[in-house]
Amino acid sequence: MNKQVKVKLKTTIQQPNEQPEIYELWVTGTYIEKGESAYLKYEEVQDDKNIKTIVKMGETEALILRSGGINMRLPLVKETEQTGSYESEYGVLMVKTMTRKIMFEKNKQDGQFIVQYDLNVSGQSVGEYTLEFHYMEESQ
Repeated sequence: MNKQVKVKLKTTIQQPNEQPEIYELWVTGTYIEKGESAYLKYEEVQDDKNIKTIVKMGETEALILRSGGINMRLPLVKETEQTGSYESEYGVLMVKTMTRKIMFEKNKQDGQFIVQYDLNVSGQSVGEYTLEFHYMEESQ
């Protein structure tokens, strides 16, 4: 099952002893269900570069794949450290995630997926990230 959706992504990055950085993005995307898995696919433009994002959403694990202007593979499993990768102009960096919280709720017309994790890049903590995806079927 595929359907066109409006996606609101709110990203909160919390560094120790600092005010949180909050970013919001509204895009049109596709919600896909294949078997037991649910996916959100969308494209965004950042610094004049197209970035395709696929988010595999689950109750206890998730995977965020980005390609194009940014290439990233971010596996997220609740209460488990995972290793992913982030490709930059300087080469491929190994990243580690420690997922604190995952919540996935879906209804007929809409849903939300929230994941909270600590992100380490090359052994250095770069903060606690909270991603809140809210999606809603576009009215015909």
